Amino acid sequence: MYALVDLGLRLPFRDDRRHVFFDSSYRARVDLDYMARRWRRGGADALHIAAWHFTDAGPDEYLRKLITACHRQGILAYAWLELPHVSEPFWAGNAECREQTAALQDARLDWRKLINLADPECFSRAAVGVQDLLSGYHWDGVNLAELYFESLHGPSNPARFTPMNRWVRDDYRQRSGIDPLEIFKPESPHFWSRNDDAWRRFANYRSELTLRLQRQWLELLRSDHPDLDLMVSQIDDRLDPQMKEYLGADAASLLPLAGQYDFRLVIEDPGRLAIDINIVETKKNVGVRWPGPSRSTVRHGRRGTRK
Repeated sequence: MYALVDLGLRLPFRDDRRHVFFDSSYRARVDLDYMARRWRRGGADALHIAAWHFTDAGPDEYLRKLITACHRQGILAYAWLELPHVSEPFWAGNAECREQTAALQDARLDWRKLINLADPECFSRAAVGVQDLLSGYHWDGVNLAELYFESLHGPSNPARFTPMNRWVRDDYRQRSGIDPLEIFKPESPHFWSRNDDAWRRFANYRSELTLRLQRQWLELLRSDHPDLDLMVSQIDDRLDPQMKEYLGADAASLLPLAGQYDFRLVIEDPGRLAIDINIVETKKNVGVRWPGPSRSTVRHGRRGTRK
């Protein structure tokens, strides 16, 4: 299809309002003007730039050139935030603010290094870096993306479960009378697999804490940058209700805040649906005409299900 378009084929349908997400780690040496022209030809009118590479990093010429190249092509530039991951420098310089898992380890999970933003002091420190980033460049908008907790396995995987930092544990102990760490100890009467009520109460607390953090960041972003377009990306816990229980994501509670803070809610697929179409060469016998198109397979439903 792309080869035909390059040769001049005009497709009957086209969307020139695409939002594209861009991680500069994979394009550190490219010609940014060339990339911006390609994005625009592909129908992009907004680029969400991975902002954690530039938070707490000081003035960055690459980022300035990237935003300028986008604007030259009529593409809006959004700061794509992935809190509670702030930045590599923040993680390295604020060890006391690192999030903890239920295994009492620093929450360095996949590529994200999570920060305890529930602690007012850690929140304030992180906010300074984010504010400097937003004030230092000609942004058009901000995407507050995936601000909730881990893990997709719920309480069954303590090594990935957050938040279990000292601030959260003390706060929950004052509210409920128990240390939430007890929920992960097999010998405890509050152990999650035997005491569903204890787990549900803490899961509800996490969802309420997520909403408090989201409101806190929305208040900061909207009050200090009223002219920026504001988006919030949130996983779909309606399609998969376990997302609220496992991650603390609650779209129904978040949505009413849109009227107060004037943001657009972007709902993400919870990772349960996949369509995989494989176009492959088929071996042909000499002299035999293959009657149909290339073989294709479609996989859908939950991960690993092939039909």
